[in-house]
Amino acid sequence: MRLRTKFAVAFVVVTLVLSASVVAAVEFYKRDAVGESRADVDETATRVADQIDASIRDRRDYVGLVASRPQARQFDGDGRFLEAFLANSRFYAAQVVAANGTVVDFRGDVTDAQRSAVLGSDRSDAAYVEAALEGRTYVGEAERLDGTDEYVLVFAAPIFERGAVKGVLAGAIYLDTRTTFDALPPLDTSRQTVTVVDDGAELHGGDRRFESSVEGVATVESTGWTVTVSQDRSALDARLRTLALFQAGQLGLVVLVMAGFGYWQYATSLRQTDRLLDAFADLGAGDYDRSVSLRGGAEWEQIGDGFNDLASTLRAREAALRERTQRLEVMYRVLRHNLRNQLTVVLTYAEVVADVAADDRVAGAGRSILDAGRTLANLSDRVRQIETALEADQSPTRVEVVGVVSDVVTDLRESYPTVELEASLPDAAPAVALPSLRLAVENVCENACEHNDADDPRVDVSVSTVSRSPAEAVADDCADAGSQWVRVAVTDNGPGIPEQERRAIREGRETALEHASSLGLWLTYWIVDGSGGDLRFADADPRGTTVELLLPAAGSAAGAPSPASTRGEQ
Repeated sequence: MRLRTKFAVAFVVVTLVLSASVVAAVEFYKRDAVGESRADVDETATRVADQIDASIRDRRDYVGLVASRPQARQFDGDGRFLEAFLANSRFYAAQVVAANGTVVDFRGDVTDAQRSAVLGSDRSDAAYVEAALEGRTYVGEAERLDGTDEYVLVFAAPIFERGAVKGVLAGAIYLDTRTTFDALPPLDTSRQTVTVVDDGAELHGGDRRFESSVEGVATVESTGWTVTVSQDRSALDARLRTLALFQAGQLGLVVLVMAGFGYWQYATSLRQTDRLLDAFADLGAGDYDRSVSLRGGAEWEQIGDGFNDLASTLRAREAALRERTQRLEVMYRVLRHNLRNQLTVVLTYAEVVADVAADDRVAGAGRSILDAGRTLANLSDRVRQIETALEADQSPTRVEVVGVVSDVVTDLRESYPTVELEASLPDAAPAVALPSLRLAVENVCENACEHNDADDPRVDVSVSTVSRSPAEAVADDCADAGSQWVRVAVTDNGPGIPEQERRAIREGRETALEHASSLGLWLTYWIVDGSGGDLRFADADPRGTTVELLLPAAGSAAGAPSPASTRGEQ
């Protein structure tokens, strides 16, 4: 994409981002403001419900307290007990019911006809009488008085005598702002209303309705009534609209400033950028003699000087690297050619000495020379393998690990018949790896067989699919937590791999004190690392070593990642 196009796209993107940020800011503020209002309303509704609940509980407890007094058990019908009860409370009517359900006294704000009709009547099937006769304090449901808009609430408590229920004390109270709802008037304002509803019946409420409001709902625990507090949000909406207009003005100002700044940058920097891009293109093509001269500010001059220094440094390094590579190639070809030729002579004469020497010491020396020569020949072959594997233009591809491991195990069983070689393989385990993966597996397995000095040498090879845990991903400096990996584990009961060799492989480099003598391990490391995997070492129990090759599973989230260096769990 051309710089001009990128510049235009960046300008549009920044403008959109700023617009989105302004809109988001307004929405966040709106949400927070509405949330704060809703929280206040919810708190008010909860407080009102608690106050109503406390009022009902107090009256329930008061009825129970009065019912426990000795005067309640005297059923004399003179009315003094109930008159005193009504005088000291907000109940408008009260009655005493005998244990058989007969009303023995009835007092309060009632007519003589009502009182005469109730006295002596049987109330045994009334809910409040049944509950109290069972020994329970009763709080009824809100009941609407016939022909009125008023609601009343009935309370009842048992009258005990010597542990037995002798009768019932019942009281009725109006549900209004003078009694149960006495805390509501201060909350009914021009901006807020409180409504109390019981099963669809409105026990308390106002005629005021708001065009838009914030509502909070709570429940009275003792009765199940629903308390709804509605708060007018017209003032909040007006404030939010004003804020939106202010933010829109800010957005317009920001866009205008950005447009001016962008045009200035476009006009002053684009030419310099084009010249620098052309110079980098020449540098990438190998023209290290290219230089640039940039003007337009101290920063541009520093960039130009930095580019010229970079070109000079690359030119010098390219020349040094070319010369060093040529020297190494010549030395390697001469060394490999002469080493193979001379080793052929050494091995031939060492074999002759070992076979025909009459002196046992001379024959033994010949065999030692023969073994050392064969070791050098194998080392030369291994170096050639490494050269072939590294020089090949390879990239990770899908490899069936089970097939690779199965072939390696089959070949090694023939080469090392004295080693008990066991394999635990699933049906399939596809991974993403270099095509030379077989060399890595073969080197590890062959090393386990060749150097095993146990009385009963044993090598176990297994293939499985595992997931990398978040802890392992952090420890390995890898972002592939939870991705699938194919694990090839090779465990032997031999002497184990020396710690200095493990450390050299884990660090991915050698020092004078920490180096690996096995080129096979290095080849394995390079192949696994190039496949995007990890090489790990662990001690086996009771002796030996477990070498793990972790490879990205084909089709997993790991894909073929750029791996961290080998840092296995030890």
